[in-house]
Amino acid sequence: MREPNLYVILSHALIGSGFFFLYMHHVRVIFETRTNLRHLNQLERESMLRREDALYYTFYKKLADGPDFWHGYEQLKNVTDIEYPHSVNVLQRFYVLPELVTAYFFHVVRAGFNPSVQPMQFYFDFVWLMGGVTLLVLYLYGTLLSENVFGGIYGVLSYLMFHSFAAKIYERPLARENFAFPFIFLQMFYLCICIGRLLHRQKHTSRLVMIFVMSLFTACALLSWQFSHFIFTTQILIVMTSWNMSSMPLGLANAFALDYSLSHLIGNCLAFVLSHGNSQLLFTWQLSVSLSLFLLTIVRQVRSRRSSNDLLQSDYFSFKFILLAFLFASSMQAKLVYVLSKSGLLNWQENMNMHYCDLWAHWMLQAKVNFVTNLSACNPLYARVAWSELWQLVKTLIVKPYCMYGVVMLAMFFRKWRKSNVITSATKEQRERARNYVLEDFLEEHHVSMSDMSNKQTEQQLQQCFALLESCDHDYERYKLEKVKLQEEQQLERDDFMQDIKRLKAQIHRNYDKQRKERAKASGHNLKETAPVEADSETETQVETETPASDENKPITDEALPSKSSNAEATNGKRRHTTTTRRDSIVPTANSQILNLHYMYSFMQMIVFTLIGLTVRKLFFLSFTQGCVIAPTICSKVWYHRQRNIFWSVSLAVFLLSMFDPGMTNIRDEYFPSRYNNPTDDLEGMVEWIKLNTERDAVFAGPVEIIGTVHLTTKRPIVNHAHLEMRQMAERTEHVYSVYSRQQTSDIYNQCTQLKIQYLIISLDECTNEVQDDCDILSIWDEKQPAFRKYPQFCHELLHRNVPSFLKVYANEHYGIIKMFSQSVQINLKHNKMPEMSM
Repeated sequence: MREPNLYVILSHALIGSGFFFLYMHHVRVIFETRTNLRHLNQLERESMLRREDALYYTFYKKLADGPDFWHGYEQLKNVTDIEYPHSVNVLQRFYVLPELVTAYFFHVVRAGFNPSVQPMQFYFDFVWLMGGVTLLVLYLYGTLLSENVFGGIYGVLSYLMFHSFAAKIYERPLARENFAFPFIFLQMFYLCICIGRLLHRQKHTSRLVMIFVMSLFTACALLSWQFSHFIFTTQILIVMTSWNMSSMPLGLANAFALDYSLSHLIGNCLAFVLSHGNSQLLFTWQLSVSLSLFLLTIVRQVRSRRSSNDLLQSDYFSFKFILLAFLFASSMQAKLVYVLSKSGLLNWQENMNMHYCDLWAHWMLQAKVNFVTNLSACNPLYARVAWSELWQLVKTLIVKPYCMYGVVMLAMFFRKWRKSNVITSATKEQRERARNYVLEDFLEEHHVSMSDMSNKQTEQQLQQCFALLESCDHDYERYKLEKVKLQEEQQLERDDFMQDIKRLKAQIHRNYDKQRKERAKASGHNLKETAPVEADSETETQVETETPASDENKPITDEALPSKSSNAEATNGKRRHTTTTRRDSIVPTANSQILNLHYMYSFMQMIVFTLIGLTVRKLFFLSFTQGCVIAPTICSKVWYHRQRNIFWSVSLAVFLLSMFDPGMTNIRDEYFPSRYNNPTDDLEGMVEWIKLNTERDAVFAGPVEIIGTVHLTTKRPIVNHAHLEMRQMAERTEHVYSVYSRQQTSDIYNQCTQLKIQYLIISLDECTNEVQDDCDILSIWDEKQPAFRKYPQFCHELLHRNVPSFLKVYANEHYGIIKMFSQSVQINLKHNKMPEMSM
């Protein structure tokens, strides 16, 4: 990776800024086309938000509706209406960094620039801005890996063409990953920059800047999405694996690994402090792995100082040692959690990792773990990717380039084979004329006369020119083209060789300095020995010292490099081979691009993202985005120098084919969807009824898909919400969903009264007393409680007959509201006299 100059950086920034604003306008128009947001009233706008999106917008609304930012900030420290009757510190329990930043700038804009700005529109603009940051980083990332601006442009256009398959930013704008992934992507991009700079300069500079930037990106991602630490855990493992196998000098590798692990630890600590002590950050696997890498690096540095003068990473750590470091770090983390638990500052039951582990066990082992795990697994966002969609992506990003490249290579092979079998049609006169042209060019280029042709070296060079002419079938025009290509390749090899010589010279100086210090220490011990032995050792040390000193004073001149003569070139060819062998054992060559660590990390990270995305559809955008970075770089990395024209032709052909099919088709479907429909569950009607017919402090519970929306639009307290990874919330949700089971009335009533529920919202589609598939709530309850299968479903009976302590007060085609009474009060009301039932 060559370091770009200022003009190249500014040009890339200009192109990336264009993609940034283009993408913001693109997703804004798609969202407006699908939702018609400007023509909706406030209730209809808020009713579009479901699950945890509605919950987070509630927090933003508290911040934006206050007289200033800090008023809403203090309110979020003590919220009692989302987990009634418990008080919750939202800043500590939820991932609200995007809402805090957006609300702060909203107050700044409203106070000084635009007093009429709308909170929801400003929030959505912030979401589009974060999406633009993702596309900007994608362009810069692709350009960095491919070392070609076409690679960045190709990655951006691939992302736009397949946008509907992964990045559903216009369907769920408030999803946590829309805010966290730009920071994760920025951290990955900056990590590749640091690795590439390290390989190019062979020294680790700006260490404090690297630690600060990576810590900041890490902390922002951890404060925005609960799944961020899983991604950072895989990143640390990949970096540990690839770095330990590299041939980087040991001191350089240890310095970088130390700063890298320290940035993760500082980022985790920074996120813990800014979140007012979010206990979930103490349970993360990222903390264990980064701490183990930090300890491993410290031990390597101690061992390197005690070892011999070998500066290479030849002392690889065994698997046992790495496992021991990981276990030690995990035990330290467990001890910290235990101490905090004993002090009352932490509750182990709040560990969210257990929920994700249960989900993985359910997907991989098909195990029935618990009710909430099965309920989460049936969420459409967690479904697996359809093979048809996956094949379309693989076909366009992988199959098409390789197939077209194979066709081109076969055509070139048959062309050469045909020419090799065709007898040359050049006559003897044409061959003599071509040889005379070559001879004239040779004499003019090397400034020699016919009298100098007796020199063996000159004669050998001329014979090589004649051999090249013969390989071109005595075609003088082809000969000149091949000669130019050969000279360009030799110049590239010469430049690379000069860089290797400089690096090797610097490495020799470092080795010599270390050997001189070790000999100085050894000479002090040798003074205690006998005189004859001392004299011999001094003589030997003097001889060894003078030898590198004399070599050090010798400058490396151009005579030591390959010359234009063939004899010198052959001699230096052997020297280059020897030097390259030595160089490979000291530092990695910068031109072995496919093996560069920053490219290796990016490719391995894409493989990990693919495995995650194939399991969980919601996370497939990770693999898709990273694939858009890697796909255009494969050709350029392997065939960049010698077959550059083939790379350009194949990439351009694939690009043009993909633009029309399926690129334009997908973009048209995004703007004009044929099967997209807004929610038609009449949630707005039920919300209006709740506002008019219930008390302001009435406590509600219901399905996780809509209960957050009910709280957002009516401001009524709720007892459950969609964050099922929280253990306490999982237990509450199981009690609320007991209304869909076959349990007895008294058991369901006791579970609801423990949560102080007054109104219970039920989904009528789940109250059919029939099991259609494994994702029916009744089917999940039957798996959990097989002994109750002989009883009817409770909510089905509730809708068709009177049940003590439960009264249906509202119903539409999709939802019903049940009012709960105390068992000590028996109410016998006729439905035709209830004012609520007439609505």
